[in-house]
Amino acid sequence: MRILGMLVLCTVLGGCAATAPEVRARLGQEYIGRNADMLVVRWGPPTSVFKLNSGQTSYVWQLSATTDIQLGRSSGSATTYACKVSVIASPTGIITQLDTEDYNPGGEGLIGLAGALGAYGSLCGQRLGMKPQT
Repeated sequence: MRILGMLVLCTVLGGCAATAPEVRARLGQEYIGRNADMLVVRWGPPTSVFKLNSGQTSYVWQLSATTDIQLGRSSGSATTYACKVSVIASPTGIITQLDTEDYNPGGEGLIGLAGALGAYGSLCGQRLGMKPQT
């Protein structure tokens, strides 16, 4: 009953966190054209850095990961959801591209359907504290 109450509240309020497309758009507006060092200051060192032949640099931050474990009578399964931010920066360190790998959280049944529809927002939206835009 408690989970259903949270589901109804989040749905009525338009979601608890921004959706994946909202997060991607807002991060792009905030950081494209700025130095990649700003992201290092905000989120810490990236998970991976790769220098491209063009002189550009690819950065990836994995900001959050969660694993859902479903146990059945005879078997089980585990699914990991992550919030990853990928950035391409020019040779001078200016961000030219920003993308996210982001997933709407939720489980099975009614809760999972609501999660798939974005009722809870995205994992990146939750991790970054981004509220949905109205």
